Amino acid sequence: MDIEALIRNLEAVNDSLKSPTIRESDDFKKCVERFQAKLADLIGVYNGKNSSNTEDTKTIISDLKDILEEIDKLSSYEGKVLDFVKNIVPKN
Repeated sequence: MDIEALIRNLEAVNDSLKSPTIRESDDFKKCVERFQAKLADLIGVYNGKNSSNTEDTKTIISDLKDILEEIDKLSSYEGKVLDFVKNIVPKN
C-alpha cells in the first residue's frame, strides 16, 4: 500500500469535509475532529519511517476507515466522497 498516496487522498477528504454543503451537527464535527487526529497520527507514524510501525500503521488506517464510515453516515453530502473507504484497509 502506498501510504504517501493514501495520506494525500485523506488530506483531500479532510478538505472536502470543510465544504458548506455538508451538514454539520455536533456528532459530525466530533467525527471530523477524530478523523483529523487519526490522520495526524498516520502522518506522524509514516514520517517516523520505522519498520516496527507497520502494525501501528494498520491500526491507524483501520481506525480511519471506521471514522470515515461514521462520517459518511452522518453526512448529507450527495457526492459520497467517502465511497472509497472500503478500499483503504490494508490487507495482510
